[in-house]
Amino acid sequence: MKKQKLLLVLPALFALQNTFAQNSLKLSDAFPRPSETVKITYDAKGTALDGKKDISASVFFIDGKDNPVADVDFKPNGALLTGEFTVPANAKAFFVKIGSGEDVDNNAEKGYIFPVYKDKKPVAGAYESEAFILTSGLGTRFGKIKMDSEKGIDLFKKEDEVNPTTEKLFGIQYYSALAKKKDAETTALLNNKVKTLEKSDKEKDLLLAAYILNWTKQSASADSLGKVIQTKFPKGESVYNETAMAIYQQKDLDKKDSLYQAYEKEFPSKLNEKNGMLDYARAELATGFLQKGDNAKFNIYAGKVQTKTNLAAAYNNSAYEWAKTGEKLDAAEKLSKQSLDIMADQVKNPQPALYTSPRAAAKNAKASYDMYADTYAFILYKEKKYDEALKYQKEVYATNTYNDPEINEHYVLILNALGKYAESKPVIESALKDGKGTEILKAELKKAYVGVKGSEAGYDEYLTSLTNFAKNKKREELTKQMINQPALPFALKDFEGNTVSLASLKGKVVIVDFWATWCGPCKASFPGMQTAVNKYKDDADVKFLFVDTWENGDNYTDGVKKFIADKKYTFYVLLDEKGADGRQSKVVSQFGVSGIPTKFIIDKSGNIRFKVVGFDGSADGLVDEVSAMIDLAKEPAIASPEKSK
Repeated sequence: MKKQKLLLVLPALFALQNTFAQNSLKLSDAFPRPSETVKITYDAKGTALDGKKDISASVFFIDGKDNPVADVDFKPNGALLTGEFTVPANAKAFFVKIGSGEDVDNNAEKGYIFPVYKDKKPVAGAYESEAFILTSGLGTRFGKIKMDSEKGIDLFKKEDEVNPTTEKLFGIQYYSALAKKKDAETTALLNNKVKTLEKSDKEKDLLLAAYILNWTKQSASADSLGKVIQTKFPKGESVYNETAMAIYQQKDLDKKDSLYQAYEKEFPSKLNEKNGMLDYARAELATGFLQKGDNAKFNIYAGKVQTKTNLAAAYNNSAYEWAKTGEKLDAAEKLSKQSLDIMADQVKNPQPALYTSPRAAAKNAKASYDMYADTYAFILYKEKKYDEALKYQKEVYATNTYNDPEINEHYVLILNALGKYAESKPVIESALKDGKGTEILKAELKKAYVGVKGSEAGYDEYLTSLTNFAKNKKREELTKQMINQPALPFALKDFEGNTVSLASLKGKVVIVDFWATWCGPCKASFPGMQTAVNKYKDDADVKFLFVDTWENGDNYTDGVKKFIADKKYTFYVLLDEKGADGRQSKVVSQFGVSGIPTKFIIDKSGNIRFKVVGFDGSADGLVDEVSAMIDLAKEPAIASPEKSK
């Protein structure tokens, strides 16, 4: 009966979906085919984009391999927008993202999702491709489509019923989605699947069995099977992936070099395959040997890098490190210029990547170019080539819509070095008013103030007025951003093995900061967080919890302890536990975190009042922001529970 019901319901789901989508978005062909050029018509009236300008669209195609994205150039047609796209020959399904800036029309969270047809029937792989969109997070990430595991699982089953003999594109995703159900029937199904897979002589089947064991929290069995796989397939995918990860994670240059040379001998057939981790490792090796003065090895590894943008990133990182210390400035300038040349070519000739359209690729390349141009200008500044530095930094500053503190610092340093105080002063004022002040900006502001005014008279009052403006502005913004959601209870262990529960901290304002040792923005935010911790160290009503999460591998605890000790941070660190996905992700998943650093401010009643994602680069701004959130969470009139919207 279940199968009959499934067969009846799913075609109806597709029909209803396409009919609903056509309220705002229509395709010229209700059964889009491979290689067909399809016209699209969009009516923004009544949608999230009603009244918005610069509406654009991207079409995300799912083919199980390249998953390309096409840009749609909309043209006005009365009150409507029209455009077209061509369905790739291998596409199985697609979804259309329509947006304006950060706003997206997600069709009431259902998205605009379409299967690809042949003879008016969904092609093989269409059902599972839509399931992939709904269960993998892909649709959520790019189109703000709500994840729907139940519907996704039904679609995976439908694919198997309609095309039982075809090799599935997303079999792993299907079992991953099933593992999250956790009911007795599904658990039995998964256990039986593992028993079947374990009898296979194919590595991919055994790997799937290991994944399922991990997802169902049978980690000991998964580890045991993993050892069997590596013994049985010493040059298989499992050993290859582990080898690539080890090279990528190794920080010591000579050890990284040795690991890479061993890899080339062990996997000669893989040398031309694209592997993002290995390619970035090659770029790191190239610049590492350049910094060491070993030009021969630099040239060897630079020649091995497949994706030149990886090389540009490594060049930029090395050049900037030299610039900060003021050493090897001549070499830094040449290296930085090479990174700029690489990215300038990418801007002109963007290379679309996985889930990236040509327009998005060009935008990403331009963002990288601006970041590397900031490095180049800073190097020129250090070399006292101020006029040339200004040419680059002025363009970078013009695109600095987020008031990035580092870009502001470099721009102001160059302007003040040229005596352009009247130009630097408003730049710093804008940064400080926006809560993006730094010690360097404050020092340069005094120079600019004196340069414009002719003396220091009134400077202290002037600076106080700017900082007060920023604090009041931040408080007003945060008041509007306050939420009121009960924090789900958790209990985690600290470095000494003591268990700390959120419930035990009721009556205090708790700051929960999710981070990892590999997370650059997390580590960049820590000096500011240390200042905040110091500020409230004597306040018994405030508790900071730094939850380490998403670390790689299993033996990460010592590395986390060492990092905190080496940096002399006085943070109270808790260690997240393994989640359903087999990673260190239990509590971070419970809080619905999609990226780190993410901070939650929980009031004395145990309600989440603020959620802050990322770090904007200003330690001063971070301290002010955290302080304002703590103060607001402390206020009874504001912090008292209200109905969550």
